[in-house]
Amino acid sequence: MILSLPLALSAFLVLATFLYACWQDLKTRTIYAVTWYPAAVACGVLVIWFWVEFFSAPWGVYVLCTSVFIALLMFLFTYFGLFGVADGKAMILLSLAVPITPFADWIFPSLALSSLVNGAVFALIVPVVFLIRNLALKNKAPFWLMCSGKPVPGDSITNYFGFVSEDITEENGIISRKFCRAHSSIRALKTQSGLSIRNLREDPKTYARQLELYAKAGDVWISYGVPFMIPITIGYIFALFGFSLVDLVLGILLL
Repeated sequence: MILSLPLALSAFLVLATFLYACWQDLKTRTIYAVTWYPAAVACGVLVIWFWVEFFSAPWGVYVLCTSVFIALLMFLFTYFGLFGVADGKAMILLSLAVPITPFADWIFPSLALSSLVNGAVFALIVPVVFLIRNLALKNKAPFWLMCSGKPVPGDSITNYFGFVSEDITEENGIISRKFCRAHSSIRALKTQSGLSIRNLREDPKTYARQLELYAKAGDVWISYGVPFMIPITIGYIFALFGFSLVDLVLGILLL
């Protein structure tokens, strides 16, 4: 365990920034660029303070080189579209600002990669939770939607976050409905669509007809599409206090 005040402060600043980014992402499906600036400046000062104290440690060069390498790797992943811009910025901030956890023993190969792996596994668990919940409640929908959404009251749909996953129409007073395709939420992100609950909430006049139909339809299926920023944050919390799936798997393999 590395007892370092600047490292601990930097770790908590990164965590606070991640939590705020998660809140933004859930509420608006957007993380504003300015979100990262305060932590980048404050953590920059703190991590320099940390390296002044610990660069001469036996592990100093390895940890610093690993942190810079992972930051560059995350930049390249983001540049080539393999990572979301906000997710990439989060990982770059984490790898440079918290090169090693101050609250647990050594994590291999780094805190940032362990956080990412932890988060990826959590992201795989979320669909299973949705599926079990929907099966338990006897909800019926296409498999992809059973793993990513749930029905909500149509008359209060703007109280939720995510995307409408049903195409609802009315003809001669009769409500018709069919499920949207799995990629409909991606299309809704790129266009001003009534499938985006954010659009419904922010511009109710424009989407008054859709809101009226959803209210008439009763329960309406929505998909959440949990932002990856949330699994990253959860993975970071676990890794920060010493739980690393990378270490766990390596430990089992080396038994």
